[in-house]
Amino acid sequence: MRPLKVVFVAVSLFIVTLAVNLEVPLYADYAKAAGFGSGLTALAFAAYIAGLVPVLILLGGISDRVGRKPVLFAGLLATLSATIFIILSPTIYTLFVTRLLQGIGVGFSVGTGTAFLAELIGEPDGPTRSARFAALSTSLGFGGGALFTTIVLLFHPTNVPVSYLVVTGLSVAALVMVLTLPNHRSNRTASLVRLPHYPPGTIFIGLTIAVGWAVCGLVASVVPTQLAHNGLAVWSGPALCLVNFTGAAFQPLVSRMDARKALQIGFILLPVGCGLLVLGVWSGIIGLVFLGAAVSGASCYGFTYLGGLAEVARLAGAQRARAVSGYFLFAYLGFVVPSIVIGFLADLIGGLTALLFFFALVTVSILALAYHLKQQGHNSKIELAFAPEQK
Repeated sequence: MRPLKVVFVAVSLFIVTLAVNLEVPLYADYAKAAGFGSGLTALAFAAYIAGLVPVLILLGGISDRVGRKPVLFAGLLATLSATIFIILSPTIYTLFVTRLLQGIGVGFSVGTGTAFLAELIGEPDGPTRSARFAALSTSLGFGGGALFTTIVLLFHPTNVPVSYLVVTGLSVAALVMVLTLPNHRSNRTASLVRLPHYPPGTIFIGLTIAVGWAVCGLVASVVPTQLAHNGLAVWSGPALCLVNFTGAAFQPLVSRMDARKALQIGFILLPVGCGLLVLGVWSGIIGLVFLGAAVSGASCYGFTYLGGLAEVARLAGAQRARAVSGYFLFAYLGFVVPSIVIGFLADLIGGLTALLFFFALVTVSILALAYHLKQQGHNSKIELAFAPEQK
């Protein structure tokens, strides 16, 4: 094991993911300044996936071909460019470009960084320990960016908070760190394209994580705009932070459970968390929003996430890597598509009505998925070695 190099890669993953949700507390302000509502805000938020998914599918094997170092460097460079764009032009229009570049940065960095960590740590513990390092780094990053900006805004409201400048500096420092790393390459003839694969039974699991991440996507995209109506927009950052941090906190516990049990608990928690979120937004009681975010995070990034991941790994056999890619494709689509629909629906029929519709849809979906799970009788142990990128 090479401790300093491992730290450099882990810090790089943290910085890439730290930048991803940096602007969340200001989504509503950027949209309002341009005269837009929840719909366009959700669309800008979804541009992240437009950058991420093509990279994962069409260039999923690139670090095997050219090496881990240049791909991780490219991911950091995309992240740095994204933050610079929003600093120079803090508008909803620039946010589209920023989110696209952030998606590209995560697409290049997280899978590559996890593989890089495994190689630097070495056998026999490389795969498991690298997944834990990556999960910790990315969980802190995804939740920390929005929290950082929120803290800054509480002391100095502005459209270009100092958190943007700090992350820019950290990104430059990470680029320098990556230049000192060795270049690991596993297979020069590896295919660049890694299409998702869906063995029998995994479509159901994909739908499960899609519903779970739909709730978390709503916290990052639609909820900030709705909180702004009650003068609470600044608290959207801590809400998103709770989603990520609570999910990460439960992962060690979930990793010792069988997959079906984890899914069952996730099914109970998700509608409860979603209901609390809607109630908190409606009442303007931020404590209920925080509680709903925490409960939802425990489900979508803890119990449902790892439980579903273990089931996919068990069902996939030799096609495990492609099946896991398929699982995350469902997750990312669930993360953004409902947010876009609910965002535009909120502009048409009102935010509360749209959120109530979403809550009803989540509840019905969970009941159907829980019934389907009850018909299956297989258990499987959860493997933390398969815990790549979150949102």
